[in-house]
Amino acid sequence: MTISNTLSSLARSQAGCDRIATTPLPFVYSLMVRRTIYLYCWLLPFALIEATSWFAPVFAAVVACVFFGLQAVTNELEHPFRNVQNGLSLDAICRVIKISACEALGQEAPAMRTLENYVLT
Repeated sequence: MTISNTLSSLARSQAGCDRIATTPLPFVYSLMVRRTIYLYCWLLPFALIEATSWFAPVFAAVVACVFFGLQAVTNELEHPFRNVQNGLSLDAICRVIKISACEALGQEAPAMRTLENYVLT
């Protein structure tokens, strides 16, 4: 019963990761976020001009930097399992699971994955 529960939990986790890897963010969402950020950052200095006088462009630039940084993060998180520096290496995760299973069964464990150009493959 315990093995069945463990296997079904592993299958659910694998299915969830597969859905994450194969479901892209719709283009309309990223387009609307980008246009909203541009509009907001363009109108923000006009809203701040009375309260901050000539500091309004500085505040708007800081806000724009934050918003465009968040947009870049969401674009990066759209594909989390790529073989890039910030990607999650599924091969390495599977290798760790295989090593643990081999050690538990008393078999010879395969070698750990290595870095290639600072990317864990």
